[in-house]
Amino acid sequence: MTKHFEVAKVVRKKIAAIARELTPEQMNKIPEGFRNNIAWHIGHIVVSTEALCYVRSGVNPAKNIPHIADYQNGSVPKSVISAEEIRYFLNRLQASLTEIEADYQNGVFATVTPYATMTFGIEMKDIETVFEVSAYHDTLHFGHIQAMRKLV
Repeated sequence: MTKHFEVAKVVRKKIAAIARELTPEQMNKIPEGFRNNIAWHIGHIVVSTEALCYVRSGVNPAKNIPHIADYQNGSVPKSVISAEEIRYFLNRLQASLTEIEADYQNGVFATVTPYATMTFGIEMKDIETVFEVSAYHDTLHFGHIQAMRKLV
């Protein structure tokens, strides 16, 4: 599982590096042909991973995940995403992985309720599969961010 965490951290560092090149205005622009913006994708990555690992897995269904309604699957930005909120999610990119990794090492994810995501349809019966699918999900959104960067 260590490799999965390493890969996820590298992808998220690349996402943060792209964000550092852009202004909040650029990160809020929704390019033609897209439903969301770069800021939304960053928030979605953080929220989705936490929701997959804790809520959807049944490990901690009551876990408070800030901003989940604004960044869950199917959502779109309702207004301009503030520079403060962008900074929050940029900090959470790595911090959330560190927390999940610590919980993994402490056995928090010993029992997972099997479920499948809408995105990939893969049934996940253990946390290793949940996190692997989450890492694939991150790279999917990383691709969107890379494409949008060229258009903003």
